[in-house]
Amino acid sequence: MRQMYHPDDLASMDPLVLMKNLDHARMTSRRLSYVLQQQLHLYVPEANQVREEIDRYVEAERQIESELARRRIRA
Repeated sequence: MRQMYHPDDLASMDPLVLMKNLDHARMTSRRLSYVLQQQLHLYVPEANQVREEIDRYVEAERQIESELARRRIRA
């Protein structure tokens, strides 16, 4: 899976920017999940694209959360 953030970029981000990026990734993955559940048939190619995008944002959440944990910053 392609990472949304390079680890060096995360390490150099200001904590406030990290928190904003985490909020953005969480909101976007939830919004895409809602779109997938409500508006797309589960087996059309568009649904697979949305699933891949959701996975990218969930991975971005995981990356940011691990960087916050490394810095001992609470989200």
